[in-house]
Amino acid sequence: MRRKPPLAREGAILIVVLWVLIILSLLVSTLAFEMHVEANVTSYYRKRLKAQYLAKAGMEYAKMVLLKAGTLSEDMEELYPQLYLSSLHLNRGMAVEDLRQEVGEGEFTISLIPEQGRRNINRLTDDDWREILDQSFVPEDLWDELIDCFMDWVDADDNHRLSGAESDDEFYEDRGYEVKNAPLDTLDELLLIRGFTPAIVYGGPPIEEDAPPLTGIVRGLTTYGDGRVNINTASRAVLMTYPEMDEWMVDAILEGRAGVDGEFDTEDDGFSSVDDALALTGLDASFGSRFVTDEHRFIRVISIGRQQGVESGIWCVFRQDGRDLIPIYWREEQME
Repeated sequence: MRRKPPLAREGAILIVVLWVLIILSLLVSTLAFEMHVEANVTSYYRKRLKAQYLAKAGMEYAKMVLLKAGTLSEDMEELYPQLYLSSLHLNRGMAVEDLRQEVGEGEFTISLIPEQGRRNINRLTDDDWREILDQSFVPEDLWDELIDCFMDWVDADDNHRLSGAESDDEFYEDRGYEVKNAPLDTLDELLLIRGFTPAIVYGGPPIEEDAPPLTGIVRGLTTYGDGRVNINTASRAVLMTYPEMDEWMVDAILEGRAGVDGEFDTEDDGFSSVDDALALTGLDASFGSRFVTDEHRFIRVISIGRQQGVESGIWCVFRQDGRDLIPIYWREEQME
């Protein structure tokens, strides 16, 4: 019987050893990769949890600012100038935006915006709706249907408007629900009304070719308040929804908010009365009944917590009754 040469046996053993080393290397590499992924996932969840708590801390800080707004003092101005200025602005019905506070390795940013800086959707007239739909780039041929369907949804009777829809309309019968015949409680209810698509409500691609994208009608609307708009915090878009207001009038109001010194973020910011604001526009004094200055009973609070690149947010609306802050809307969301 012939034996293999020693060299051949050694070559076979070497090949086996090489395969074993390759397999071990793959196993070690796989284990190292999985450990790296798990470490990253664990790190992300740890940062996300910290960001969530930072957002909650920001919400508590916002509550303190709201409560301090009613008890301004010279000591507060001296010890906490940023808190004092924010509280002063809130007292005048102005928004406080992007108030930043560092906490350890993270931070939170809060914004407090009087809800009456928006227009109450339940108080809009047909002309108001046309301005809002026009600004949101909704095609004009849809306006009558949208307005009439909304009015049929909120009015107390079952009488059909010309282009509207009551409970006997095929749209509602197919979906198995009736019209509300009452004011909206939330803006999301718009999606229940015939004709109101997510793109029209929240923004989306254009309906017509070569038209601008839809910006969403809810950006300047609310369901809270008595219908008067806070002229100290309303945005340009909101003020432009009043048919009586031209662009130069809106510009004059926005610039006038800076006060006598002409600089924003100072103690004299904001109008002390509606008449002061309207004096810059030339509008009739009777127009002032549509506005207020220091109203902030309903206030929208946005708190964003950040921890090493990971963000978490809380959006809410408080109703303030004296020293009581009652949350009437609350949403928490992880931000990517």
